[in-house]
Amino acid sequence: MTNRPVSTLLTLALLTLVSSGTSNLTAAPTVLNGIKAVVNGEPITQTMVEQAVQTQVQVWLMGNKGQVTRAQAEREIRKMEERALDELIDTKLILSEFEKLGGVIKPQFIDAAIDDFVQTRFGGDRDKFAKGLASSGMTISQFRDVQRDQIAINALRGQQAGDTVVPNTPWEKKRVYNEIKGDYASEGKVKLRIISIPKQVPGKTLAQQESLLNQVRTELRNGADFGALAKKYSDDSFSSKGGYVGAVGRNTLASGITQVAFSLSSGQVSSPVDDGPFWRILKSEGRIGQSVPSYEKLEEEIDRRLTIEKRQKNLETWLKKLRRDANVRIYAD
Repeated sequence: MTNRPVSTLLTLALLTLVSSGTSNLTAAPTVLNGIKAVVNGEPITQTMVEQAVQTQVQVWLMGNKGQVTRAQAEREIRKMEERALDELIDTKLILSEFEKLGGVIKPQFIDAAIDDFVQTRFGGDRDKFAKGLASSGMTISQFRDVQRDQIAINALRGQQAGDTVVPNTPWEKKRVYNEIKGDYASEGKVKLRIISIPKQVPGKTLAQQESLLNQVRTELRNGADFGALAKKYSDDSFSSKGGYVGAVGRNTLASGITQVAFSLSSGQVSSPVDDGPFWRILKSEGRIGQSVPSYEKLEEEIDRRLTIEKRQKNLETWLKKLRRDANVRIYAD
């Protein structure tokens, strides 16, 4: 389930990220207040969804302003928008469950959470925190409410996720080791072949050279030998060796060529790379010098990943149960 993107919030939030004025997210225009869902007879409206996203954005921007680029902020806010309705439903269900269990968040716990936020995001500077809060358009009371709800949600999530995790078995850990060991391997060197097609040749037009490039690509797609084509068409010092450059490291070739070379799997041929006066076609013939960490070196990380995975499954099972036991209806746009 995904919610309709709240594009006005994204636009206004990004304006607050890059401006030094007093613009805030509360300036969003009024929209039709349609019902998005009903949870135990209580409606969740479009306005409530937008307000929930707005609050998340305000807190996030306050803690990250000046530390992230516009593009990073846009990605993060888009994620908030996409999961807004689901999270609002889950929040209602979790807080309702917390109340059923008689849970109470004492003021000193909220104070401690705010102290931690100020220390982590503002280096302990209360004045900077107050200015950030003011520029976000939030009051301290609203911020305390956010912290209170988050403490309650985290408490129940932690309780449901942590106590019943089954210990990780050796075969589970071996499976994860085989899945992730490549991510931790040293990259070694790429055994590389290159075909270089010049863009300008005496007596030839650019269009004719581009046609030659496309001809080479077609022959490669039809199964022609890369080395034979390099000898026939390539115009560089490696052509006589079938385009074989050798085993190249990160600092052997120009950065653009190197980046492409290291992105290729063994036997893979690249799309043409624009390299100034040439088009280059690359082929990886595998790697040498790679070293893979032992199982023992990765065991702690493997154990951590498996435990997180199991806790997440516990949470998902618990949330599904809350939804199943509650009366939740979702209304499509």
